[in-house]
Amino acid sequence: MLPIDDEPRPILPPQATTRASFPGNGVLELPKPRLLPDVGLPDVLAARRSAISGRVSQQQLGDLLFHLVRERCRGPGRFGVPWVGRASPSAGGLHVLSLLCIPVGENDPVGVYDPSAHALKLVQDPTPVRDANSDSVNSLCSATAGTTLQFVADIEFLESCYENSASLLWRDSGALAMTTCMVATSLGMTSVVLGRVGSSLLGGKNFADRFVGAGAVHLGGG
Repeated sequence: MLPIDDEPRPILPPQATTRASFPGNGVLELPKPRLLPDVGLPDVLAARRSAISGRVSQQQLGDLLFHLVRERCRGPGRFGVPWVGRASPSAGGLHVLSLLCIPVGENDPVGVYDPSAHALKLVQDPTPVRDANSDSVNSLCSATAGTTLQFVADIEFLESCYENSASLLWRDSGALAMTTCMVATSLGMTSVVLGRVGSSLLGGKNFADRFVGAGAVHLGGG
């Protein structure tokens, strides 16, 4: 585990920073997202529970992902890349966490969400990812259906922007996990924050070494 006691500091002037791309196996476009229900924050806070339920449809998944990570604004960043504003905060507006969507109990596609295209970039070899995740989720929360959002961090990109960046990674992960649960609740879905890192799911030819797991949330269709 990386030490997190040292204070993070931006690396300025910035190093050469580039976002990594995911090796893909095609793209699955998600259904057009629907508006969030007209539900107030007090009602969402009162209703939120850790719970499991059934299958998440592609419409439900697309709705949640769109409202969770849609880009609301952007501007020139200090690290040579733009900062981006989303519902969940992120160090420097970098948003180094991507969402790997893994269905449980179904043969639905496994892929990384691309918010710019509202689509999943399908992984090259989904079977080991799906099998390992199903075992993990069943062990952690007894779920046999639903979809796991595995947080995937571009650790090399983050470390090129900040010294002592570990605390920033886990701060972002915790904020994203809570935002995920709030959006899921507002959509009538269930959610459970999983007590795992998840790096073991990112091996093989699906992900480069610069990607590491940074937590996960398991969703149910309600």
